[in-house]
Amino acid sequence: IGEFWAMTTEGEGNYGLQKFLESEGAEVDIQPVVNWLLFMVWENTYDTKQRMHLRENDTDAKKALGDSNPTKKIWLLKTADKAIRSVFQTYAHSVGLYGYDLPDMDEIADMAKPFYDNNVRGGEAHMEVGKLIHFVEDQVNHMTLSVKPFGCMPSSGVSDGIQSIITAKWPEAIFLPIETTGDGAVNVYSRVQMMLFKARNKAKAEFDQALEEAGMNEEGFKLKLKKSRYGKHPFWQPAHKQAGIATNLVHALG
Repeated sequence: IGEFWAMTTEGEGNYGLQKFLESEGAEVDIQPVVNWLLFMVWENTYDTKQRMHLRENDTDAKKALGDSNPTKKIWLLKTADKAIRSVFQTYAHSVGLYGYDLPDMDEIADMAKPFYDNNVRGGEAHMEVGKLIHFVEDQVNHMTLSVKPFGCMPSSGVSDGIQSIITAKWPEAIFLPIETTGDGAVNVYSRVQMMLFKARNKAKAEFDQALEEAGMNEEGFKLKLKKSRYGKHPFWQPAHKQAGIATNLVHALG
């Protein structure tokens, strides 16, 4: 159900949503902190390229280029991006996590740009919008849950405002914003369960369609999977075609 930056879902402040979702049968994908690091590198690269085209000398602002070489700075940022990705993949492969691709920040920015200007910052900036479009167009998940602290205006404005445009344009998107407050968790769990019902139905329809295309029934598929040496391997990943039974959890920073 989503992706989260720099927060966990285990604490009571987040209603223990990860544990609750898994108890309901969802496969939860929480965005790693490395995505936020990649965004900060992208942000500096984007701002540097914008400043390179200023008509006058850029010396007074906080992020002014001054007498520095902007081309050199961009190459250093590109190197930082590759280094972050390499370190992540090294640790991921060491624990058997193969086939997990970190997002292309330029692609996410381009997806979000028609709906959320890349120059607007605060919270996750355009990432929450771009990510939701990416999830739907590339069939990454069945449901996206955005969790943010109460009073986080940048994220609340995105989730409650702009995301309504996204869900109208892509009606197949299942998106639910959650603000963590001091209220009881019962109402939150009820809202999540309603969306999970839609996500289950969507996943079941995809599963039935896949069986029909393969000319199999569910019992035959399970028997074939049981006999397959790949099906018994915990880290085996079949070729991606549909979303699978997953929920992306997007945590928004206040």
